[in-house]
Amino acid sequence: MTKFRIVGIVALVAGTVSLLLEKIYYGYLDADGVLQESLFLPIGFLLLVLGAVLFAAGLAARVFRPA
Repeated sequence: MTKFRIVGIVALVAGTVSLLLEKIYYGYLDADGVLQESLFLPIGFLLLVLGAVLFAAGLAARVFRPA
């Protein structure tokens, strides 16, 4: 596997874990009706997008590799 795909997979897993932590521990309404969130949500989405781009770049590098 290329380094892009390995780093992409790691970023995808880290993003998924981050979003699961957000879902389990945060994201509730307090007594005043204010939504309480953490930084897990934006970091999770950022890692998912970064992981998808890196994984796709790794696959593209394999497909379009000169013979």
